[in-house]
Amino acid sequence: MDILSQTIFQGWGQYLIVGVIVFLGQFIYTAIGFGSGMVTISLLALFFGNIDVFVPFFLLLCLPTELTISFKDREYIDFHRTGKFLLFIFPGLVVGAFLLKSVPDRSLVVWLGAIVAILAVYYLFFEEKTTFTLKNPAWIPFFGGISGVLGGVYGISGPPLIVYFKALKMDKTSFRVALLSIFLAMSIFRTGVYAAIHLYTLPILIGTAQALPFALLGVLAGMKAHYRIPEQLFKQIASAVLLVSGVLLIWKNL
Repeated sequence: MDILSQTIFQGWGQYLIVGVIVFLGQFIYTAIGFGSGMVTISLLALFFGNIDVFVPFFLLLCLPTELTISFKDREYIDFHRTGKFLLFIFPGLVVGAFLLKSVPDRSLVVWLGAIVAILAVYYLFFEEKTTFTLKNPAWIPFFGGISGVLGGVYGISGPPLIVYFKALKMDKTSFRVALLSIFLAMSIFRTGVYAAIHLYTLPILIGTAQALPFALLGVLAGMKAHYRIPEQLFKQIASAVLLVSGVLLIWKNL
């Protein structure tokens, strides 16, 4: 019996393509702290069209990355601030899930993409000339709440958090673990929800196990890249990926 017959993969060709996509997504995720969903989900949609089955699959594969970085760089985590964010993100996820039933206007995501793209251009070309910060704790409920609602409605939680943490002028390691520690808590929460509504079938679980080596290779390569990237280049790469994220949000929702 073909060992792929009980999985989500329709042949070895698809398995290898998905594996390369998973590797690339987790490499970027580990190297800069975000962008895995943009890369992985976008490419899976491009190659395979309907990817409903790949969303819970992808979420499981992000957990090793988030766990590894959150544990390894735990001394850089501001747990008090992270806890405050989660206090507003989790209710936002629930609110977003209820709003999802009303089929919300996707033009809102287009506007979000435009704002993200504009901010990314600012970070790329004007950050050194003029600057703003969001150090006031009052911004946490705002960005946390928006992140949660967007995650619940559209599955897009990252951009508000990325904008917030970039505005704090953090070093690359602190920036990465600040994001991934929050994403870890959100992934655990979403995994529990997916399990409760029976989205995790045996083929998905087996397929995840078979794709895990690609994810772990991406984590190892991404960790090496993270420490070799100079601080200024890291900021430019993060801004460039943020710009691509904004453009993709606009393109996918027009």
